[in-house]
Amino acid sequence: MFEVSIIMPVYNVKEHLVRAIKSALNQQDILTEVILVNDGSTDGSAEICDDYAKQEPLLVKVIHQENKGSGHARNAGLDQAVGKYIYFADPDDYFDKHLLKDNCRLAKEIKPEMVVFGYTQEKAEIPSDREVKLPNFPQLTTQEEFRKHFNNVYHFSPYALWNKLYKRRFLKKHNIRFTKQKTGQDALFNIEVYKHLSSVSVNRKAFYHYVSHTGSSVNRYRPDRYLMENTIAQAFEQLIKEWKQEQTFNKLIAQEYFNSVYLETNNLVHSDCPLTKQEKTKRLSDIWEHVGMDKIIPFKKNDPNPFRRILLRNFQKRNFDNVLLLMKSRNQMADKYSKIFGKINRFFKN
Repeated sequence: MFEVSIIMPVYNVKEHLVRAIKSALNQQDILTEVILVNDGSTDGSAEICDDYAKQEPLLVKVIHQENKGSGHARNAGLDQAVGKYIYFADPDDYFDKHLLKDNCRLAKEIKPEMVVFGYTQEKAEIPSDREVKLPNFPQLTTQEEFRKHFNNVYHFSPYALWNKLYKRRFLKKHNIRFTKQKTGQDALFNIEVYKHLSSVSVNRKAFYHYVSHTGSSVNRYRPDRYLMENTIAQAFEQLIKEWKQEQTFNKLIAQEYFNSVYLETNNLVHSDCPLTKQEKTKRLSDIWEHVGMDKIIPFKKNDPNPFRRILLRNFQKRNFDNVLLLMKSRNQMADKYSKIFGKINRFFKN
C-alpha cells in the first residue's frame, strides 16, 4: 500500500509541469503514488502527464476530465487515492525530496490528523526574491489545544494545501471534500478540516517552494470575485460560532471580511473590469455598508501591513475614489518592479 498519495490538479501549466512532477517522483524513502488530474488542458500538459504515466506506470496515475476547476480535479484525485496520507501539490511549484519522508516520520511518531510544515515563498519573475516561512506554534495533541493556539495557526497560511499533510482516514471519516466554487475552494476545504481537527504536528523546516506567477487566478478579473471571497468569510465566521469563540476570535472574523473587501477592490481596478468609475465606487460603497459597519469596523482598528492600513483608513472615511486610486497605483508599481527585475534576470541568463 502507498504511504502517500500526491494529488496534483493540472491545467495549462506546460512550462512548469515537468519540474513539479519530478519533485513528486524524487521523494526519498517513501512509497508514493502520484495522481495527475488533467483538468481539460489545451497546451500540451495532458501529453506530459501521459508521458510520465508511461515512464512510471506503477507510480503515476493520470485522470483526464473536462475543465471543471481545481476543486473538482482534487476530488477526482481523492476518489482514486489509496495512500495513508494525502498531499496536495500545485503544478507550477516544486518541493524538496525529503518533504514526505520528514513529515511522514512525524505523522507516524505522533499520529496526528494533519502535519503542518514550512515553505519558501518565491516570485517567478525574481527568483532571488525569497522568503522562508515557518510555523511558530507547538505540537497540538487535543482539540482544546488546537483551538487555544488557533490564532497562531491562522497567521501561518491557514488556507494553503501544500504546507500540510492530511490523514486520508480523517478526511474520509468527516466526508471533507472540495466545493464547486471556482476559486477559494482550498480555503473552504481547510475550514471544514478545522471544524473537526483535534491533533496537529508541526515541522519547523521549509520543504515546499511556493512560486507566485503574474497570471495566477487571484490576478484575473472575475465578476463574481466578491461573492466567492465573502462565502469564505461567512464560512470562517460560522466555524468560530460553532466553536462558541466569537469573542476570542472576533478580530480574525473581521480580518476575513476585510480580506474579501480588499480582494474585490483589487478585482475592480483590473484592466479587464468593464465597470465605470462611478459603478466601481458604488459597488465598494454597497459592500462596505453591508460588511464594513457590522463585521469590520467594530473589531479591526489597524493592520500590520502599511498599505492595507492606509486602505482601511480610507474605507473607514468612505473615501472610495481614493481606495481605488491607491490600489491601482500599488498594482502599477508592483508590475513595473516585476518587469524591471525580470529583464535583469533574463539579461544575466543570456
